[in-house]
Amino acid sequence: MTAQITSRLRIIAVATGLALVLIPVAGADIKDGRSPDTKDAALAAQTQITDGRSPDTRDAAVAVHAVAATPVDLRSPDTKDAALLAHSAGPTVVVRTDSSGFDWTDAGIGAAGGFAVALMIVGTLILMRIPSRDKLAL
Repeated sequence: MTAQITSRLRIIAVATGLALVLIPVAGADIKDGRSPDTKDAALAAQTQITDGRSPDTRDAAVAVHAVAATPVDLRSPDTKDAALLAHSAGPTVVVRTDSSGFDWTDAGIGAAGGFAVALMIVGTLILMRIPSRDKLAL
């Protein structure tokens, strides 16, 4: 009976060790091993925009967009003043409270984690108590 418990504990220990080793590997940042010249060339290839228009067409388009980009406000002065007053921010009030230093959210997370570990241990103990069914009844 002790050999079965020992082998099951050994399996559990190996599985736990593998999990502890693989979790940081899965969360590790992936580093870019390319040279700086290769990185710059790849960035330039991705961001390059080709404009197939003639220089005269491009200059005309720039001139049209520059003129149209200036907004014209056709509202009356009273309307402009009312809009400015409505959209102006009032004084900002900052309320500062002193905390007690104890965070109930963190305590709840810790309690839930401890409960999960306790459930794992109880489950492992239950699995170790299940008798082996190696023998066949004939």
